[in-house]
Amino acid sequence: MIRFPAWLAATIALAGCPVFAEPLIVRVVTATLAPVGGQAVLTGTVQAVEQFPVGFSQGGRIISISAREGDTVTAGQELARLDPTQADAALRAATATLGGADAALHEAQQASDRATELLSRGAGTRADLDTATKSLLNAQSSRDQAETQVSKARTAQANTVLRAPRAGIITSRDAETGQIVNPGQKAVTMATDGGLEAAFNAPDGVNLEAFLGFAVQLTPVDQPGITLTAKISEVSPLVDAATGSVKVKARIEGTVPDGVVIGTPVVGRLNLPQLPAITLPWTALTALAGAPAVWTVDPVSQAVQQVPVSVSFYGADTVRLQGGISAGAVVVTDGAQLLYPGRVVAPLKEAP
Repeated sequence: MIRFPAWLAATIALAGCPVFAEPLIVRVVTATLAPVGGQAVLTGTVQAVEQFPVGFSQGGRIISISAREGDTVTAGQELARLDPTQADAALRAATATLGGADAALHEAQQASDRATELLSRGAGTRADLDTATKSLLNAQSSRDQAETQVSKARTAQANTVLRAPRAGIITSRDAETGQIVNPGQKAVTMATDGGLEAAFNAPDGVNLEAFLGFAVQLTPVDQPGITLTAKISEVSPLVDAATGSVKVKARIEGTVPDGVVIGTPVVGRLNLPQLPAITLPWTALTALAGAPAVWTVDPVSQAVQQVPVSVSFYGADTVRLQGGISAGAVVVTDGAQLLYPGRVVAPLKEAP
């Protein structure tokens, strides 16, 4: 039986901790570094590597939309059309204004010519010529402005028709006939023939950037007999606030077989590298100030202390640490609920 010195018992009592005459029997495990690998399984969908939204450059009401999901379109092909009533009226008004400006310019030119001729014959004055010249310059300026307005009106009229900027496939239709759209608002989404990739929502908390360039085996959900090879090409630096996950993309290599198209659901399997890590039973994990911690046993005094740790992976019955303790540390696995700092224990070792 172990008896504490009077001064130590008094100190423990003042600290509010009960005095135990005998060490507490606990189960422990010795932390060891061992290669840890495995396979990560992610579920995602196939999408085009390059896809972009297409919308009208001006607002209005859609009177027709011919683009449908899955359609293959050529560059310049009509996708949708806005009500052109206002654009047509604006073009007619601008054209009429240009006609008036042309007539005014012609009249000013004739007046300038007469003033020049009269001055040359001595029947006119320099002031009359200056006035006619000023009127001619103003008429020319007005005509140029009217021509610019006609050009803008024609552009606005042409912009009532939405055309495909390049050849590709319609991946989504985001507007319908009768809908009022704003300038730049997405009407359809297009994908170009620049290859396919798989997009996944991966869990946060893993150093995903370290897997850039790693190979991923893809299997279509509805065609388990097909296997595709892809490489991780992009990892989003931000966490999606809605899902709490990180967007990961893998570029598909080689020829894609028939049946694997945009939107096909796939399962991706990523073989993780064999890296040394400390793995402990989940029962060893406690909390210290709201953060993960474990109890370690001093090999000389057999007293315990609580040590904060960093957890890199939570398994079904184990936790993987990435910091906090080193190999060789003796960690309490069972009996931690009865411990406090300095408590002397009698370790009962178990298999790691």
